[in-house]
Amino acid sequence: MIDEETLAQMNGKYVMPPDAGPAWRAAYEAGVDMSLLEDSLKRSSWERLLANDRALGLVRALEKAKVN
Repeated sequence: MIDEETLAQMNGKYVMPPDAGPAWRAAYEAGVDMSLLEDSLKRSSWERLLANDRALGLVRALEKAKVN
């Protein structure tokens, strides 16, 4: 039989780490998608900067397209 935590992970639902602190729990309860944060923290600082640069480029391109 599969336990609830394993089933939730299989269905793509976020499972909070058992050692999560109060701030982590508060953010989760406030509706923050902690899985995105965890995925980001798996990347290096450089990879996160590159992703931010790509997102910024997209925003700038959309703003420019909206003006013209």
